Amino acid sequence: MSNQVYIRPLRIEDALISYRWRNDPKIWRFTGSRPDRFITPEMETAWITAVLQRENEKRFAICLSEDDQYIGNVFFTDIKNSECQAHIFIGEVKYWGGLRAYEGGWMALAHMFTNLNLELVYMEMHKNNPGMGGVKKMGWKPMEEMPNGFVKHVFSRQMFEQARPVVEALLQQKRSKPDLLT
Repeated sequence: MSNQVYIRPLRIEDALISYRWRNDPKIWRFTGSRPDRFITPEMETAWITAVLQRENEKRFAICLSEDDQYIGNVFFTDIKNSECQAHIFIGEVKYWGGLRAYEGGWMALAHMFTNLNLELVYMEMHKNNPGMGGVKKMGWKPMEEMPNGFVKHVFSRQMFEQARPVVEALLQQKRSKPDLLT
């Protein structure tokens, strides 16, 4: 069985799709930051061009395996001293659920821990975000709940190694039974 999604490096031309996500309030309701104005394709292109130059960030697109459609992002920011912050979201609302963010996030974490020698990744996620179940299933450890409803989670290299067989078995089971965990 093949993966539902794959990740690839974010590209400047992705702005022609992602600018629409920036203007959809449904996508940003559980995120810590959201655009404060309407985002044009030109603004998104300029932003992606700038962030792709940052040496302390890695940015990936989540794409559907079946047709290569770009549906979301996994970003790792503030990379320093073997630590970084993760940001994961599916921008194409019709693809919410079905563990696509989970699978894309897992692939990106595997890349980061395996190839970039990370020791710790942290993420802030709103406690009411529907993706919170996937974060728990993967084994992220909640550290603190902030007054704004966000919960800081951490995921270490050791946690990654311990979770690997469980997560990969869950994803394999999901591929063989598509209605599981949707």
